[in-house]
Amino acid sequence: MLKLFKFKRLDKFILSIAISVSIMIAAVSALLLSNFSNKIINTGTKITSSYIADETFNTMFQVMKRGWNEKQVAEFIRALKKSSDSEKMVNVSIFRGKIVSKQFGKISQPAENSVVMQSFLTGLPEYKKIKGLSVYAYPLKDKELCLKCHTMAKIGNVNGVIEVSFNPVYLTKKIQYYYYALLILIFLLPIIGGAFVAFILRKSVKKGINSINKEVENINTVRDLKMLESNLSDLKFEEFNSVYQGIVKLSSKLRDVAIDKDILEFEIKLLERFIITSEVVKDWKEHVFNLLIEMNNIIKVYNVFSIFVQDEELIELEVFWKGEPTEKTKIIFNEMINKNIYHDSFSPLLKDMENIMITHNIADKKIKLPELTADDISVKTKKIILNMPHIGGIVGIGVQSEESLDSTRELVINSVLTTLLNVIGSIKAIYKYTKDLEYYATRDGLTELYNQRVFNEFLHYEAERANRNNSIFSLLFIDLDNFKFINDMYGHNFGDTMLQNVADILNKLKRSGDILARYGGDEFAIILPGAGIEQAYMIAERIREKIGTSLLKYPDGKKNIGITSSIGVASYPQSAATEKDIFMLTDNMMYKAKAKGKNQVYVAQEEDMITVYQEAREKSNMVIDALNKTEVIVPYFQPIVGLKDNKILANELLMRINYKGTTLSAGEFIEVAEAIGVAHKLDLLLMEKAFKMMKESDFDGFLFVNLSPKSLILSEFIKNVKDIILKYNINPDRIVFELTERETIKNITLLEKFVTNLKYEGFRFAVDDFGSGFSSFLYIKHFPVDFIKIDGEFIRSIMTDKIDRAFVISSVSIAREVGIKTIAEFIENDEILQEVTRLGVDYGQGFFLAKPAPELKS
Repeated sequence: MLKLFKFKRLDKFILSIAISVSIMIAAVSALLLSNFSNKIINTGTKITSSYIADETFNTMFQVMKRGWNEKQVAEFIRALKKSSDSEKMVNVSIFRGKIVSKQFGKISQPAENSVVMQSFLTGLPEYKKIKGLSVYAYPLKDKELCLKCHTMAKIGNVNGVIEVSFNPVYLTKKIQYYYYALLILIFLLPIIGGAFVAFILRKSVKKGINSINKEVENINTVRDLKMLESNLSDLKFEEFNSVYQGIVKLSSKLRDVAIDKDILEFEIKLLERFIITSEVVKDWKEHVFNLLIEMNNIIKVYNVFSIFVQDEELIELEVFWKGEPTEKTKIIFNEMINKNIYHDSFSPLLKDMENIMITHNIADKKIKLPELTADDISVKTKKIILNMPHIGGIVGIGVQSEESLDSTRELVINSVLTTLLNVIGSIKAIYKYTKDLEYYATRDGLTELYNQRVFNEFLHYEAERANRNNSIFSLLFIDLDNFKFINDMYGHNFGDTMLQNVADILNKLKRSGDILARYGGDEFAIILPGAGIEQAYMIAERIREKIGTSLLKYPDGKKNIGITSSIGVASYPQSAATEKDIFMLTDNMMYKAKAKGKNQVYVAQEEDMITVYQEAREKSNMVIDALNKTEVIVPYFQPIVGLKDNKILANELLMRINYKGTTLSAGEFIEVAEAIGVAHKLDLLLMEKAFKMMKESDFDGFLFVNLSPKSLILSEFIKNVKDIILKYNINPDRIVFELTERETIKNITLLEKFVTNLKYEGFRFAVDDFGSGFSSFLYIKHFPVDFIKIDGEFIRSIMTDKIDRAFVISSVSIAREVGIKTIAEFIENDEILQEVTRLGVDYGQGFFLAKPAPELKS
């Protein structure tokens, strides 16, 4: 029976059931009819035999009553035998008993069979089947009338037996004919009936199914499932109509839960839009245009829009249209935006909506949108309000009105709004962070003067201008005397106040065109354009006197604290030929002022210049000797530690030179090496030693390598680095090049090309001293950066300086937005460590965590 369920067509299944049932019925009928026909034949032959025997006896008895002789008896038996011979089915024989045979003599008769004998014996009729024949024996008993002739007999004696043998073959054949005919009829009727039912059923179902298939073929989206309801087919049978109704109900539920393949693919693409890269930040409008075009493959979107407020300063409202709208459509949509925003809880931030400048951007100007009414467009919005940075905004989408009625499309619209909110909101936040970072990158957080890196840029510019115009300028380098004592005695907060007071004094005394910077902790520098050595000296003296006479009241109000300064002075080009030389000279003059007793101004003299330049030449010779005697170049390593798990992620490679029994750090010779153009050669020698140590120690962490950007644009340098990597079988993925800003790169595009090529090779990149100069942001924008190392100046004062702390928070936020890991430099105590960890910095480096050592640590 299980094989029946292998049929895939209903009509074949029904037909197979009908055939199976027919076979079963025919088999049962055959069994029943066979038994029934046997009973009929047996009963019929018995009755017929009894009847023939009775009739034969009655005939004999009538003849015997008239009296018959022996000759008549013999004639009767012969006639009876002749009649039996002619009849193949029935044979009648008369057997004479012993009494009659004794009185009248024996006659010719067949041998007695068991039935005849039994009948003679019992005097009763007997019936039995013998060799396929139905044999009936009828006893002939003497009556009173018979005694007239049978004088030797008594009443009741069995004088003879009439045997009727019935051959059922003929009757059986006749019955079999009808039997088989009936069986065939019984077998065929269910099959014919089943075939008829299957035909009718299949025709009806096929018609309905064809109708359903036709409707299904027209279903291309979830929305098309509704057609099944509107085009119901009658399948003629209640059961099939119930199934169809079930399909319709299923389609109705599917509309609520199912999502079109196109929509699902769009949602997946939408997830990719959540990734904010530097390219997205740079071309965010193009990003929105692409999203708008992709959306129209799923839903009919006319436009998207955004409006953001930052620090209560309104940013213009941007509308992005799929195609060119009519002027009337623009006016209608502007009114719709105003209406939506006024009804939004965000509206208090927008105090003057009427004066907002609305910018309409067109994705494809070849597309001309029809004139739309307010009824044609449904506007959906989402808002965001951030506390850090202080920014809030709304993004919206204008879709065809009927699209907003579809629950699935509603989900898509919400997803799009979420993506837009993420993309545009993140970009606006990044702009805010960048604006803050750019300010902090150029300014000292405590005094708001220019910082060291910006000062170096101005110094380079001023030297170039002096060379072009054959002009002069002077440089003052100011260092506060005994400032460490004030910090230690009165605390860092008072020390910071003292630095701010000095900055105010310098700001008031400098000329309008002078460039003032806080160069370091208690060091200040001033560029005096157009000033010769005499004028510079006069300005320096005024500064020294003013600082020395200014007193600052201690917070307890009981005492006033003062401070003095030592100032070095040099002039360009009188005292030096390059900006580096004049800075070096002025710095040395400041130390000479301190050596003379502090609170002094020291102007560079000719003999001072000779001494400084001799020291510079000595360092140059030391660097050149190091190139020839490579054993004096020693790699040092400082671990970079994960702040969450305290595991060592990497080691930073640092250069040391052993010179006359002293180990010199890179800060003491690297500027000289760069000045004479051999810094990249030192880098290569250092890397070869470090890579060899990596291989020998099986170090599997990252190695951070400090490089000047100028080294990267030297083609032979890149080739040599690759050769060393291959030589020691180092995975490029484990090498992180730190982009430093020791030198300004004028051709940022060229550097970008080389960095991108190295990134393709598998190398990683980090921005060193992030936030200390303009280039930091160029690196993030243009280069595939993996890490930023937040400048130690911001980390060192993070606990006492709100601006430095804000800078770190901003740096962490912007790095997180673009998928870059952060490293805090100069972690010098546990308090700073805990704070940068709390602010979300990923890794840390500093003497508190681990000092530089000549061994790799993992």
